[in-house]
Amino acid sequence: MKTIPTSMEVLSNLFNYISEGYSTLEEKEEGTIQLFLTHEGEKIECYLEADLKELKYVEGRIKNPTVTLSSTLYNWLDLAANRLNPIKGVMTKKLKFKGDTSFFSSILSNGTSDVDVSEYDDPVTGFERAPSKHWKKPSKTLVINASPRGERGYTYFYLNAFLKGLERGGNEVEVVSLHKLNINPCRGCWQCWLSGTGKCVYSDKDDVKKLYDKINDADLIVYAFPLYSGGIPGILKNFMDRGVIQLHPFMVEGLHAIRHPRRIKKDQSVVVFSICGFPEIEQLDAVRAHFEDWSHNSHIPIITEILRPGCMEICNNPLLYQVLNSVMDSLEKAGKDLFEKGEVDKKLLALISQEGSTGEEFAANSNPFWFNKIARNEITY
Repeated sequence: MKTIPTSMEVLSNLFNYISEGYSTLEEKEEGTIQLFLTHEGEKIECYLEADLKELKYVEGRIKNPTVTLSSTLYNWLDLAANRLNPIKGVMTKKLKFKGDTSFFSSILSNGTSDVDVSEYDDPVTGFERAPSKHWKKPSKTLVINASPRGERGYTYFYLNAFLKGLERGGNEVEVVSLHKLNINPCRGCWQCWLSGTGKCVYSDKDDVKKLYDKINDADLIVYAFPLYSGGIPGILKNFMDRGVIQLHPFMVEGLHAIRHPRRIKKDQSVVVFSICGFPEIEQLDAVRAHFEDWSHNSHIPIITEILRPGCMEICNNPLLYQVLNSVMDSLEKAGKDLFEKGEVDKKLLALISQEGSTGEEFAANSNPFWFNKIARNEITY
């Protein structure tokens, strides 16, 4: 169980970090740094002893130190993290030095651990910034149907119309249904990172590795799923969590924020294809936000979002038959346009997500639907 570290544990961890950095220096120095720190009424005495081989951390006092620093624990940590300028610290009496301060500065500035991760650099590409501008017609498209109901669900019903437009010009389209696969949830052990291999502890025990191999081979990935509890279905979340095997643990600059570099660098794009039973498209806002973050962290831009609210209503209400046909025709055209141009016109997206009825009308039609299903003991829908 994780616990809050004590002040001495914090100091020990920090000095281990500084010592590791010191050990990599070609030119080392000899001397000692005595620290007199205070923290919540506690007096802390410890010192760093440097020789031509290593830097040691020792609790207690040493006679005739090269330099002495007196401060609070927090001010010392701010100094070590470069959050506190040493000159300003002395002027504001947050820091009090005695002895050879140049030795202190030398140890503190050079004795930090650093590694070269340039080989993992993964800069933002022009394709990621503007995928439509750099669009090439896909030769392989992988469609991940994440509906727990698989081919029986409304997701698959609407998806088929979109794929009908997308399947053209030599584009190889493969549909994978997650509900048929064995997908273990990530257990956060970091085996994939700490081993340096990207290999998960479940690699040979479920289907995740095989599916990510298919993803790596695709040019375009379509994630299709229904809204579940305000977000994505559990089977999709489990699969996406396991995507950490696609990344290195190191940190690099990203399009919007810090992120991890990819193990396999390839220009790919994603279509978010989501439906929900609610009549308002705003119900899918959380889904959109989730995929925006995922897109950035995965280095895979979202080329378009196909969103259909009121999915059950326009299928089951005969008075909305015209709306249903309009939506299905628009979905097919959207697939065609996406393949050809790498984008879908906003007007076409609006037709796909057009209202079937108002919220009040929706409730008036929906409530009898469910009431009658329950009364007739009709378990399927």
